[in-house]
Amino acid sequence: MRIGNRRGDSIMNRRFFLRGAATATLAGFSFPAWTGNFATPQVDSLTLEVLVDNATFGPFLPDLSLPGLQVVRSNGSSERGVMTRSPLQAEFGLSVLAESRRAEQSRRVLVDFGYSPEVLAHNAALLGVDPEQIGAAVLSHGHLDHYGGFEGVFRNAVRRERHVPLFVGGEEVFCERLAMIGNPPPLMGALDRKQLAAAGFDVRMTPEATIVADHAFTTGIIPLQGFERAAIPTQMRPGVGCDADRLSPAKKSQKQLADDGEHELATVYNVRNLGLVVIASCSHRGVLNSIRRAQAVSGVTKIHAVVGGFHLVRPRTEAEARQTVAEMAVIDPAYIVPMHCTGEVFIEEALRTMPTKVIRPYVGTKLTFAA
Repeated sequence: MRIGNRRGDSIMNRRFFLRGAATATLAGFSFPAWTGNFATPQVDSLTLEVLVDNATFGPFLPDLSLPGLQVVRSNGSSERGVMTRSPLQAEFGLSVLAESRRAEQSRRVLVDFGYSPEVLAHNAALLGVDPEQIGAAVLSHGHLDHYGGFEGVFRNAVRRERHVPLFVGGEEVFCERLAMIGNPPPLMGALDRKQLAAAGFDVRMTPEATIVADHAFTTGIIPLQGFERAAIPTQMRPGVGCDADRLSPAKKSQKQLADDGEHELATVYNVRNLGLVVIASCSHRGVLNSIRRAQAVSGVTKIHAVVGGFHLVRPRTEAEARQTVAEMAVIDPAYIVPMHCTGEVFIEEALRTMPTKVIRPYVGTKLTFAA
């Protein structure tokens, strides 16, 4: 079975992955082959709407019509022809609403929840997002700036019979963490599974790549390859908030250890005739590793867009940021959409070397990918 893509694109035969071969090679890079058992879903179009990010922008940026991408800007400044005094808000966090279509079928998946319930609720209301239309959610990893806002749109879900599937990468998502950003390091806290249940979520542990809402898939655990390292500014406390017995033997016996982001997921869509759109929410395992894992899982080599936070700030270095740009150029995505924790060094270097590929999003931006 050939996964649909542009004619002439190098598509790896899916049967190769199902054989359980030890390694595969894409774009000259070797990594463990995917040995799963699902065919990659394909969609006709995908719209990503930024609900929470670090920056807003005024009404001066133009909309864009580009090959395989439409960019529509919204700053939430007017309602019924009157400028609001309560526009869209920005904070250090990330939340993206994905709406995909395949023929007459549509699906809505929320990727991450931002930092605070107040900002997510405010922005979602201003942008006209109906929580009842969200069919599933993915939480990329257990950091407060990605899970903290979940009650903003789901706090009344306990009164509903419908429970929203929430895909997480493993038990580590619930462990208490310290943020290594001060002296002494402040307590980040832990994601509370009881609060998630009260908000109407059905938590699903998915360390393996998994189909989400028929249209998307998660990468599962992302292998560390190449030069990218798990440089994460948090430490984890096994057994505090999480069940230590569900952690690896090397971790469950420790009281506190450096975070390696092993449970982190990326969310991916395969858009017909374009290729993969990879939502790498924070890239603690490396944005390049996230891309390569998506390629391995899907058997699709063409990357149409890479979207999200690439975490090329401390404790990663400026040299690592520049090296990431150089290797991203080899992968050659059609578009690069840096958000959240990417860092200005990567953005400046990417604009210098690949100026036509970089799209700067803001809260309220809609990115529609379709052939």
